[in-house]
Amino acid sequence: MTEEEMKKLKVGRPAGFRDFYPEDYTKVDFVLQTMRRISQEYGYVEYVSPSIELRKLYELKSGEGLIKETFKIESRSGQELVLIPELTPSLSRMLAAKQQYYTKPIRWFSFPKCYRDETLQRGRVKEFWQYNIDILGIDEIYADAEIITILARIINECGLSKEQFVVLVNDREFMQQFMVALGISDFLAVFRLFDRKDKLFQERIQEMLKGAFEEDQIIDIALKIRHAKKPDESIFEQIPKTKITEEIIDGFESIRKVTLIDALKKLEISKEQAEILYELSEIKDTPKNFIKKVKKLYPGENSIEALKNLEDLALILDNFGIADFILYDGSLARGLDYYTGIIFEAWSKEGIIPRAIAGGGRYADLVAILGGQPLTGVGFGFGETVLMELMSDFEVEYPRVEICDVYIAPIKLDDFSIIIDLSNKLRTKGLKVILNPFNWKMKRHFENAERIDVEWMIIVGKKDLANDSVTLRNIISGDQETIPLKKITTILQKKLEK
Repeated sequence: MTEEEMKKLKVGRPAGFRDFYPEDYTKVDFVLQTMRRISQEYGYVEYVSPSIELRKLYELKSGEGLIKETFKIESRSGQELVLIPELTPSLSRMLAAKQQYYTKPIRWFSFPKCYRDETLQRGRVKEFWQYNIDILGIDEIYADAEIITILARIINECGLSKEQFVVLVNDREFMQQFMVALGISDFLAVFRLFDRKDKLFQERIQEMLKGAFEEDQIIDIALKIRHAKKPDESIFEQIPKTKITEEIIDGFESIRKVTLIDALKKLEISKEQAEILYELSEIKDTPKNFIKKVKKLYPGENSIEALKNLEDLALILDNFGIADFILYDGSLARGLDYYTGIIFEAWSKEGIIPRAIAGGGRYADLVAILGGQPLTGVGFGFGETVLMELMSDFEVEYPRVEICDVYIAPIKLDDFSIIIDLSNKLRTKGLKVILNPFNWKMKRHFENAERIDVEWMIIVGKKDLANDSVTLRNIISGDQETIPLKKITTILQKKLEK
């Protein structure tokens, strides 16, 4: 490559990674600071772990599926490493080493950068912040309620209303008891199937659409049908209206049912058992109505005992004031095997993005596999990408960010010592100050201050200094007054407080 070609070479950023210019990062920072503030309101403390871990840690805690999506590194000494794709294994490692030093319950949170080399789609990138929060060492259902409340509050205080998102809740322990009463022993296989229920439905639609549309269009149509709750003629505003799409919409409910029942029968579950499991998977309602419907469907005699955790949880969530954000969902399973109790996911109500905003649940043990004492807990992971996509779709207004409180504009000064001293005094009082001691005309100072949206400007010229004063100007109103130099800090603070 010639020197001339080198000069023309432009190197872009890798796919799936993002640049954040200051105006973009202020939005991310608002979300992260909301997470931090609410965590601290409930007494959680922040921890930090490395961005790189031994590959073996993830092989032990997360399995081969996740390992395939990691960015793998080999150190010069030959260590097999990964950029962390999630935080739970790091938390497990840390607690296995030192959990005995912490009073239980342990309330911790963190938001590391995580990395996954997975297929890109809306709401999914290869580098992202993932907020993680856990309460550990406590079995009581109150802990589950507190964590779910924190999740709902964060999303709500980032600007989404109860009409725009919902937190779906279920109980793996209840589901297990339901299946045992039904005569099914391989409940983990059913959990995994429930977790893929909507995906299986989408794949069935894609199969039905083959030959009628191009491959990319088939996926798009199937995804839109999958996320329609009870589609009617209005769905054809989003997808083409053809003979096959009309047949799919007319048979929407029966196709969903047959898809899940066929999959269940492959697990050697009888048609009668599969029918009952399908009915359970279709119950999505308020906690009170969910429990009422499930009691009628329950195949055994101990429905009250099986549903106790969900009933207790509903009462506490109501006490926390977030019942309007909650639906109980009989199809929610979360496919990871380590969940043992309450599970939950937050979703957009409109199904705008086919990914959960966040999800988590109760686990019986976090650290024993790494040599620590068994440690129960409940928590969730929460990447910022899906939430911020939804905030954009719903046109959420971010709070105004003030770059600085006051702009100091010196005019034709030979000695800057006094205004540098003034800027130092203002900063020691906690004010954000921009000082541009350059040979600029007044017009340029005004233009610079307006671009960064500053309200107050201190103008300092030779005549001002000769009288031991400065001019304080409100850039928005245009009002200005002469202030003694020794009083400017106090007066400016009072104006800013107003």
